[in-house]
Amino acid sequence: MKRCTYLTRALPFALAASIFPGSALCAPGDGIAGTHHDFSGTGDPGAGLCTYCHTPHKAVTQDLLWSHTLSTNTFSWSVSQTAGGTPYPTFRGDTYRGSTAKCLGCHDGSVAIGDLVWWNGGPPAPLDVRRISGGARMGPDGNMGSNHPVAMPYPFQNVKGAYNGVTTGAGFRAGEWVADPTTRGIRLYNDDGAKDIRNGPVVGRSGIECGSCHDPHNGPDVQDGRFLRGTAGGICDKCHVK
Repeated sequence: MKRCTYLTRALPFALAASIFPGSALCAPGDGIAGTHHDFSGTGDPGAGLCTYCHTPHKAVTQDLLWSHTLSTNTFSWSVSQTAGGTPYPTFRGDTYRGSTAKCLGCHDGSVAIGDLVWWNGGPPAPLDVRRISGGARMGPDGNMGSNHPVAMPYPFQNVKGAYNGVTTGAGFRAGEWVADPTTRGIRLYNDDGAKDIRNGPVVGRSGIECGSCHDPHNGPDVQDGRFLRGTAGGICDKCHVK
């Protein structure tokens, strides 16, 4: 697996090259190549840049043409609701339609990185079978209690709503939320009421996923090496007003 030294204003290219000779040098927002999500060349034959997550044929789901096995864990939080009374969600990794399920297919630690459904015209070759552990692992055994909630409503335009079967709580305070965090680099999603989830906010049915704060492709909104979106000035105040 390739490793990447991220360039920042405090660590310019020339300095980084001298400190980390021979390492891949990447800049936030410059794309997936060379980042921790770049598995190209791994396996036999070598994987392409997109292969570990996406496949043009025989995908797990039509949505995103997903190539990686999904977790069968049921994910939930250790408390029943937020301070404002919004219930925490419960969802199963292999049936939930939000993008968070795709992230947890690797990051809950239960599924091997190389556990793909389609490879080189047949079953997966013996690829990288490591499981993610340590700081990059979320939701072991489905327990998400130590992680920021996802798969639940966001009050886009300060309007209460429903998302993934969860309705905004009675204690919601509009002034504590940024009305439109997408203007600050955050991504919101929408639920059509049948739990079919797509990109983009819709008043009354917007929500957050892992991809609200993280861009696994290291796109133009990314500000640091954790694939965080819009973090200049801090990530929390992109949504929360405190």
